[in-house]
Amino acid sequence: MTTNVAECINSCLKFARQLPLMTLAEFIRNMLQKWFHDRHTAAQSMRHRLTDAAHGVIQKRVEKCNYMTVNAVDWNIFSVKHKGEQWTVNLARKTCTCNKFQMDFLPCSHALAAARERNLDFTSLCADYYKRETLIDAYSVPIMPVGHPSSWVVPSDIAA
Repeated sequence: MTTNVAECINSCLKFARQLPLMTLAEFIRNMLQKWFHDRHTAAQSMRHRLTDAAHGVIQKRVEKCNYMTVNAVDWNIFSVKHKGEQWTVNLARKTCTCNKFQMDFLPCSHALAAARERNLDFTSLCADYYKRETLIDAYSVPIMPVGHPSSWVVPSDIAA
């Protein structure tokens, strides 16, 4: 999320930039085809409902929430205390006064403590783009080979 995508792709094309235009285009298509296949395969092999990266973040936050004191204000709002500090969590709005919840759309340790108090599945608090199924869907449409130019069907108004 912090790396410039153009810079990333540009570094992958370091060698290919010297190729003729059509060869460069085919190189890029092959590269993307491989990336999509590899990422789709990796997503399908993930064992959790969240992506591996999101699951790792949540696991670290769960460890922190074990030592917090939670007091319900109502069904959705909780006061969470730890080491003399206090935060307010609203599970319905997916907010916490620490602002982590709103910034990365994953529940902070305070929200996880509140969710545990309410016996709520924490994955329901995560943005959809952190979910395994969303990642699988993102890479589900393969990038197909274009075939030899002699097999292309080119409309007559373009071919002229």
